[in-house]
Amino acid sequence: MDTRRLRFISMMYSRLRNIMYLIRCGKLKNAYSYLWSCVLTRDSGIALLDSLWRLFPGLTPYPEAIEIEPTTKCHLKCSICEHTFWRETPRDLSYNDFLKIIGQFPHLKWIGTTGIGSGFLNKDFLKMLRYLKSRGVYIEFFDSFDLITPEISEELVGLKIDKIWLSCEATTAATYNKIKVGADFDKTISHVRAFLDIKKKRKALLPELWFHFIINKHNVNEMADYVDLVAKLVKGVPNAATLVFYSSLMEFKDVLPIKVWNVPESMRSDVYRRAHAHGIYINWNENIAREQSPKYCTKWTEPFILSSGHIQPCCVINEANDRQHQRDYAYMNVLEGDFKEYWRSPQFKSFLKTLGQGRFPDACVNCKVYTVKPCK
Repeated sequence: MDTRRLRFISMMYSRLRNIMYLIRCGKLKNAYSYLWSCVLTRDSGIALLDSLWRLFPGLTPYPEAIEIEPTTKCHLKCSICEHTFWRETPRDLSYNDFLKIIGQFPHLKWIGTTGIGSGFLNKDFLKMLRYLKSRGVYIEFFDSFDLITPEISEELVGLKIDKIWLSCEATTAATYNKIKVGADFDKTISHVRAFLDIKKKRKALLPELWFHFIINKHNVNEMADYVDLVAKLVKGVPNAATLVFYSSLMEFKDVLPIKVWNVPESMRSDVYRRAHAHGIYINWNENIAREQSPKYCTKWTEPFILSSGHIQPCCVINEANDRQHQRDYAYMNVLEGDFKEYWRSPQFKSFLKTLGQGRFPDACVNCKVYTVKPCK
């Protein structure tokens, strides 16, 4: 098991409280999906069976966890994001195409609804969330909160969305506005506070709010201060088992000048010290230290679907500013065929065999988590 996942075990009490909250609200299917996600997913839980899938990939069941991209539209020009450097035509995933895709995953229990774009720019995004919740699916997504007005927050709390990650990589307006170009730090924080106030007013345990901090040269000196900011924001929020997730910048040519390759141990220690003082959980993304071979990968059990319908092994090959490669080497297009047929195909077996040999399949050459070590 990935030892980073063991940190989630210490959050067991808050997980159980959230499950009981859903049961009290009469959301039994949602409660089951929440429990399933805590046990079997790597984004929201301990990925309990990943070791088994790694040893016996042929036993892996048809996906019950997927990620889907609702749009590639974005109103921001973030200095750390491939979208800023694209020459792509923005597109929404239509609601009908969304239903066609979701229909191919009849036992869906967990979904991430984040892509390279801002979900709330798709006019049907909330409609998609409503549909997924009607099926009892665990939902989480990343968002800058720039577009999450109090009115939208009211609906997200009412729907009992399971988790929202705040993508905010700074503690000061000066730093934030350098990174999230086109957004405003004070406006974002006011939206976050309004969201948390609505939760407190309703005594709602969901959505959980977790925090994502992408390390770069603009903000590396604010890593520890960020813990203090988070603690201040969530103070008094019911069952606020809050986690801060630190990621290394997923590099491509245009962002290399602001890439931080090594985080000093003294900074990490300061992060842990402050987190312990505030009762906040800390985790570090695998891309902080790329040490393992592709043969250890099980991320393919949670495929990622582009807004165009192209389905790829996972989300890690995003943020390489190589979108055409992603389309060219996708498994297939789920708007043009049935993914269940591909899952049983010789092509998919060949993909798994290549990973098992510690090599990158063509789809995965832009991976930012695993690495192929040179032969000695």
